[in-house]
Amino acid sequence: MKLLATASPAAPAECESRQLVSDLFHELSQPLTTLCCSLELALLQTPTAEQYGEIVSQALCQAEKVSSLARAIRELFDAGQVGDSGEVLELRTAVADVVGDLLPIAESAGDQVCYLPGPACPVWFDAPRLCHGLFHLIGFVIGSGGSNAAFRIELAERGADAALALTVRREGFNAGPSTINSDQDLSRRLGLGIARAIFGAAGGV
Repeated sequence: MKLLATASPAAPAECESRQLVSDLFHELSQPLTTLCCSLELALLQTPTAEQYGEIVSQALCQAEKVSSLARAIRELFDAGQVGDSGEVLELRTAVADVVGDLLPIAESAGDQVCYLPGPACPVWFDAPRLCHGLFHLIGFVIGSGGSNAAFRIELAERGADAALALTVRREGFNAGPSTINSDQDLSRRLGLGIARAIFGAAGGV
């Protein structure tokens, strides 16, 4: 059986993936440019001990950002690879475990999460990859809802399509404006891209 995972609302997967990769490389170029400029400036002049410390500190900060982005790109690439192993797993149990992991995060933002397990829904999947994909998928939706929102997670078996449907919908409304910076937005979109890549590699959508 295939896993049909949907997060509403969502952009078309292919366009979203291309834009995500483009944005990741754009974000990667910024710290590299800053790093090169600071090092070139240090070579053109003789810095004092204090200036040297500032240059090294700034360079280290930019290098750490490059390293973090490189790991994110690698994770996105690995997510799209087909797993080497698999076993029969209960999707109901896997979703429940992920919801349990995300519940403290949701509650800290004042969000409410309602999970309707439904049938066991057996799937053939690599266990760590299934949990990883579900965590990113559900986490993306909850993380994009802002504060004081309500989410309904439904698991149902669609026999006619030989598919499993996992639907996560936002049902509430924000009590106030949500503050999301560009780094948070990129991180959440990366999570959705990873989830789609994992399920896509296993034959789901």
